[in-house]
Amino acid sequence: MKFDTTKEGLYTLFKPYQVKLLEHIWELNENEKVGVNSSRAHEYLLTTSEKKSRASVIFFLNDLVDDGILDYEERTGKGGHHRVYYPKMNRNEFAVHVTKAITTKLSKAFPAAQKVKA
Repeated sequence: MKFDTTKEGLYTLFKPYQVKLLEHIWELNENEKVGVNSSRAHEYLLTTSEKKSRASVIFFLNDLVDDGILDYEERTGKGGHHRVYYPKMNRNEFAVHVTKAITTKLSKAFPAAQKVKA
């Protein structure tokens, strides 16, 4: 994730297609645990104005797993093994996670700023 101070909300961290995918995954899981595989995520994205390759979708979903935002289950099916992705945290937990991560990184990058009183 890269933090862009010129943007608002999730767009400060993600590209527009990534925001749409993450919000879609959260929406699917608000009332019940519904996973999404890369194929369904890509199909959803094709219904929006943000059309990206399936490879871009897969890389993004796996990056979210690496960042601890999503989790996945391995399933076997047509074509072999595939991942089904689920949110590891909801929107509020994500906001807390990102705020802590950015604050920690800034504190380490600029330790002298901690000594300055606002």
